[in-house]
Amino acid sequence: MSRADPAPTQSPTWRTDEILVSILQYTAGIALVLTAWVLAFTDHARAAGSALLPGLLIIMLYGANQIRFRAVLERTVLLVGVWTLVAPWALGFAANDGATWAHVVLGSLAVASATALLRIAKRP
Repeated sequence: MSRADPAPTQSPTWRTDEILVSILQYTAGIALVLTAWVLAFTDHARAAGSALLPGLLIIMLYGANQIRFRAVLERTVLLVGVWTLVAPWALGFAANDGATWAHVVLGSLAVASATALLRIAKRP
C-alpha cells in the first residue's frame, strides 16, 4: 500500500514588495526617534516624548516581525501610526508646526506601510 506524502510546507519567503514596505516602516520609526531627539533640543518635551515612544515601538515591532510575520504586530503598528497622527491635537502641541507635520507625515507612513503589509499577507 503506497502512502501519499503530504505536500511540503513552504517557509514564508520575503518578496520585494514586502521588503520595500518594511523598509518604509522602519524608516518611519527611525525618523520618529530622530524627530524626538531634535524636538528635545528645541525644548518641546511633550512633542519629543510623543515622537519617541511610537518611534521605538515601530522599530521594535519591525524587528519582531522580521523573525516571523504576525498580523497582530502589523495591526499594532497600525494603531501606533494612528496615535502618532492624532497626538498633536490630543496632547496639545498642534501649534508647533514642525512637530505636527512630522507626526502627521510619519504617522501616515506607518499606517500606510502596516496596511500594505496586511494586504500583502492576505494575498495567496
